[in-house]
Parts: sequence; structure tokens; C-alpha cells
Amino acid sequence: MKMSRRFLGFETACLEAVHSALPSNAAELFAEQVQSINKIQRLLEWKEIEFYSMRWFKVAWPSSALFTDSDEFVLATLRLHADGVEYPVKVWSVGGHVFSIESDTPLKPLRDGHGPKVETVRVNADIEQLCA
Repeated sequence: MKMSRRFLGFETACLEAVHSALPSNAAELFAEQVQSINKIQRLLEWKEIEFYSMRWFKVAWPSSALFTDSDEFVLATLRLHADGVEYPVKVWSVGGHVFSIESDTPLKPLRDGHGPKVETVRVNADIEQLCA
């Protein structure tokens, strides 16, 4: 999966781990979604990192890349480890596309590192139906 230089190391680690854990049909859509991201907002000490695909100052995701389920759902949960700290993370889908990386633990300390170690990836059990 091709990653933009916009992503920080830990964001790349999260997105690549999710991509690798998805079934092939969902992974293809996910990869197209990630390649479409051209705006990233890091909010609240980076407890929430939101992704957007913008065209002419409006959110516009390519329809060919969308999951069939446009509801809000947790796409995957991960556990990151860096410098002896564990970071539980959720990757959310909203509107049929990857929307955010969220954690109760601030992710801002990870900004300068080379990327944490991804310990666990648990994909939503219903992903086949969500992406059919």
C-alpha cells in the first residue's frame, strides 16, 4: 500500500497494520481510501486523528473506494507499544471510509519516534458484510 509523506510514522504503522489484517476485498478499498487522504487533523493532544479526502475545499471521497456500510463503526482495534507505554487505538470508519485513529491515551508523544511496534490488530468481525 502506497503511503503519503503526510502521515507520521505511527499513523503509517496503524494504517499498514489494518490494511494487512483486512480480507482482500476490504483491503483494496481501504488502500484506495488511504491514497485519497489529503488532509489530516490531529485533535485533543492527538487523541483523535481525522482523515479527509478534499476536492475544491469540500470533502469528496471517491465513490469507487467506499465500503457498502456507510454507518459509523470500529474498523479495527490495535495495541501500540513505544518506550514502555501501551497505546490502545481504534480505527474508525464513517460514511463508508476510514475516518479516524482514536485513543484514550494521547498519541502526540509518538510524533518524534520512528513508529511504535504494533502488537495486536483485531479487525471488526463483520468486515466481510460491511464491505460486500
